[in-house]
Amino acid sequence: MTDDLEARIQATEQALRAAVERAGAFVSGDGRVHEEVAAPLLGIAPGTLANQRRAGTGPAFYRVSGRPTYRLRDLAETIERGRCVPGW
Repeated sequence: MTDDLEARIQATEQALRAAVERAGAFVSGDGRVHEEVAAPLLGIAPGTLANQRRAGTGPAFYRVSGRPTYRLRDLAETIERGRCVPGW
């Protein structure tokens, strides 16, 4: 099950990176994006992501020069760990 989760996280990270690149958004060398880019990838508004960050319930983040940034890997992990399978 762990290998399956890891494979899904990697696939989702690749899909997120491709979406960001298609949109022409900046991705740092270590795979971080700004909040305004991260939120739509999760299907939420930037304000909602900011609220989650302040409440400690959102994905892991970094604060660089005062601005929060999110690793695509952490966003992918948030998405995949939230996966629900009917009947389980």
